[in-house]
Amino acid sequence: MADAAPALTPVATPYKATTRRAISTASFCLGLWGALTFWMYPFGFFVANVAVLLAVISIVMGYRSGEKGEQLAWLGLLFGATGAGAAITCYRFMQLAFEGTVPTMLP
Repeated sequence: MADAAPALTPVATPYKATTRRAISTASFCLGLWGALTFWMYPFGFFVANVAVLLAVISIVMGYRSGEKGEQLAWLGLLFGATGAGAAITCYRFMQLAFEGTVPTMLP
């Protein structure tokens, strides 16, 4: 006679911790996507800026709750800032190379 496997009980996670992880994960994914699509100027720039905003929100929420911060949010901030900077650089280079205008201010 075969023994039945014991039933596994699911581990519950607090609602607030799940929300912070979701925001930091979203900032990481959007930051990576914005860094990969920086050459599509309005789209990549917008996605990278949303990633930076979500990363800052997630980091502030992590510090307010007394935790050490969110590692994915820091990566999202890094990728988002890199993507936004690359998008501005690419856009200004295209202005200079193809239109002949000298960039004077950020978009």
